[in-house]
Amino acid sequence: MKKNILLSLLLLGCVSAHGQELTALGAEVAANADGSIPAWTGGLKVSGSELSDPFAGESSLLRITPENYQAHKGHLTDGQVAMLQRYPDSYFINVYPTHRTAALPESVLEAARYNARHAKLSADGNGVEGYKGYYPFPAPKNGVEAIWNHFMRYRGGSLVRDQLQVITQANGSFSEVRMKEEGAWPEKLDGYDEVDDKNVLFFARQAVVAPSRLAGNILLVHETVNQVEQPRLAWMYNAGQRRVRRAPQVAYDGPGTAADGLRTSDNADMYIGSPDRYDWTLEGKQEIYIPYNNFRLTDQSLTVADVASKGHVNQNLTRYEKHRVWKVVGKLKPGMRHIYSKRVFYLDEDTWQIALAEQYDNRGELWRVSEGFHVQFHYADVPWYAGEAIYDLNSSRYLIYGLLVDAQHPIQFGVRTSKSEFQPAALRRMGVK
Repeated sequence: MKKNILLSLLLLGCVSAHGQELTALGAEVAANADGSIPAWTGGLKVSGSELSDPFAGESSLLRITPENYQAHKGHLTDGQVAMLQRYPDSYFINVYPTHRTAALPESVLEAARYNARHAKLSADGNGVEGYKGYYPFPAPKNGVEAIWNHFMRYRGGSLVRDQLQVITQANGSFSEVRMKEEGAWPEKLDGYDEVDDKNVLFFARQAVVAPSRLAGNILLVHETVNQVEQPRLAWMYNAGQRRVRRAPQVAYDGPGTAADGLRTSDNADMYIGSPDRYDWTLEGKQEIYIPYNNFRLTDQSLTVADVASKGHVNQNLTRYEKHRVWKVVGKLKPGMRHIYSKRVFYLDEDTWQIALAEQYDNRGELWRVSEGFHVQFHYADVPWYAGEAIYDLNSSRYLIYGLLVDAQHPIQFGVRTSKSEFQPAALRRMGVK
């Protein structure tokens, strides 16, 4: 009888198999042993319709440098150590008090509770069935379930954002690509057909605004759940040719849009697409210093030059906190092809966002290190990124994706839109050169 009660509570997302109280998303409610990670008390609640930094007055507790990192190595990843070693004169990690700011709408939490009882993997882990909305596996049993939580996490139901992609060369010079991105999940999409579109996870559109030589090019994506059964559908409008073409290369290790070879298509959003080319292992939880509550990187008084330093993002603007993360390792399956032979992800327990990533080349050597700069968009109860950085350790070049400084408008979440706006026929009328 007692065992049955415990199982019921586990499935409801209330308690772990070890008797720990859990949030609806499966995170431990309690603080860690020494209190450096506090208990979760409901997340950040700040009034107002604009993003503001509730921790602007805080000072860092610790600065980790190439000189002292050995004393803190237990809370660092291999990628962070590699960055400290690669840039000994400029890279450091400022550690601040930990704030568990993750907050989500009650409807999303309710969906996660439902999923804990009903969602299951399908098609050998390449799909998910029986789920509602978001976070299909609050209590993941394996690595691929944890990855699906990142793929299927909540990002406002729909969004419109102005963002910058910044390409920085080894000498510190940089170039900018300005984009307007729109995304919509089923519940915010008029005209969505639950039968015809049952395998569609979300619809997205990305239009290049600048520089002028690229302006007017538009990428349209229908992101599918099971991409083995139905590959991602993508189209590209070329403003110069005024033509819409299918874009099957926008998948896996196909080149990212205007990224100068610094990111693959599946490097966006830290990792996006299909998990089918890797064998995934869930290696358990660790307490790691990860980029968190990076409100400074949304400051509209900043310029790209303030953020894009030589070798890496300006570390004086970043913030790290100790959080519990799930470590997931993906190794390329025999017979599969990808430029990354291994990927290592560290997923924040409160949000299922990938906070840090490591990508290895086909010699098994660490090649690229990624950081996702978490921010809680408290005006919409959405945890997401203030930007992502991908560092190439071999070339000393790096890319920032999704940077929000100098944006013309704040991110709009929950915008109602129509499925017709995410069809190939809509691209031509949008194209501007």
